[in-house]
Order: sequence, then C-alpha cells, then structure tokens
Amino acid sequence: MPDTRTLESLLAANERFYRTFESLDFPAMERLWERSDRVFCVHPGWAPLRGHRPVLESWARIIENTANIHFDLSGAEAVLAGDVGIVTCYEAISSTVGTERHSSGVISTNLFGWDEHAQRWMLFHHHAAHCVVPEERDAGPLLV
Repeated sequence: MPDTRTLESLLAANERFYRTFESLDFPAMERLWERSDRVFCVHPGWAPLRGHRPVLESWARIIENTANIHFDLSGAEAVLAGDVGIVTCYEAISSTVGTERHSSGVISTNLFGWDEHAQRWMLFHHHAAHCVVPEERDAGPLLV
C-alpha cells in the first residue's frame, strides 16, 4: 500500500474535522481523535483539557448544546514532521447555541498523528483562540 502521509491527506483530515463538527455527529467526532495520553484541547475561552476522556466529554457537551454551526476556513497551512502533521487555519464561525446566534473569529492549531494501522491521520491536539480573521487576500501563510 502506498504511503498516504502527504500534505494533501493532512489538509483533507483537517477539513474532515470541521465538516464532522458541522454535522454535530458525536460518534463521528469521536472516531477522529486518537486514544492516547497526548490528547489535548483548548476551546476558545475554556480551560485546557488533557486526556482522551475530558476532551471527548467537552465535544459531547458542545455538540449537545449546539443547534447548528458553520465554519468558513481560510489561510490553512500544513507542515509534516514525520508521523505528526500540523495544520493552522482561521475559522470564521457562525452558530446557534440554544436560541442565540453567535459569530466569531478563531485561529486554530490542529495536530494530527499518523495511524500506521489505519493509514490515516488522527487528531490529538486542537487549540483555538479568538482573533480577528483577516480578509482572504490578507490571510497569508500562518507558519514560516
């Protein structure tokens, strides 16, 4: 089987993460995450979460309380470092939580580990922070 550890497959894994989030499908979200001690997540405005169980419990709470969510992604940049893939991107988020509409700008760093057995990228780190999302023409590379 050819090695599919490419920038394209990494960017596709990152895209799959956001489209899964938009679907509000918790079992699908759970399948994207590694089951390892290095699982880590920082949602905007939240305390850092470490470990598979606390991170997945946070996603379950978010999905349970979100009526809908949409991400417009821009400025995505990917870097391969052996069995680790790093993706940074801007997120323009529109959502409804309860009956309230929200919109925000976020910058995210997502780290993926290569699963040799499954031959796919698995998310193990998501760190998102509020920011001003630049216009697409100004987004430029996030990693140097």
